[in-house]
Amino acid sequence: MSVGPLVTEIVLAFCLATTLLYRYGNIFRNHIVVTVSVLIAWYFSLLIIFVLPLDVSSTVYRQCVEKNSRYNLSVTTDNNNTSNVTITCEKPWSSVPDSVFPNLWRIVYWTSQCLTWLILPLMQSYIKAGDFTVKGKLKSALIDNAIYYGSYLFICGVLLIYIALKPGLDLDG
Repeated sequence: MSVGPLVTEIVLAFCLATTLLYRYGNIFRNHIVVTVSVLIAWYFSLLIIFVLPLDVSSTVYRQCVEKNSRYNLSVTTDNNNTSNVTITCEKPWSSVPDSVFPNLWRIVYWTSQCLTWLILPLMQSYIKAGDFTVKGKLKSALIDNAIYYGSYLFICGVLLIYIALKPGLDLDG
């Protein structure tokens, strides 16, 4: 098992995200929390692009091995000789243990979700808040996001009630 290509792509994605942030973001002018949050967001976005081909090749190899282990193919020739036909699955050069990619995708997914729906909107509202104290800005940011997500929740609730009460409409399609 060679983890070299995976480590190379992880480091390459981080270097590219750092370079892009340095080039297009004024990292010395922004607060360190903002810079780190944006770096993580860009890094995970680039990581998906770089690591997905490795995951696909590992999945294709694993499916080939599983399929060939289920079917033991045997061929009978005219002389009544039975010979086994083996289909070899070529192991990818970037093979890693089976648990690596599910754990990596779990980390990328949940971190991206937290950044997208909690951290970055709160930071954006915090910056826009007109209060002068940290407590006041945080309170304004929380209220702003509560109104935003509350309105979405209300609209979804109204639509679900409409679908539930409308005859002939159901969630199955």
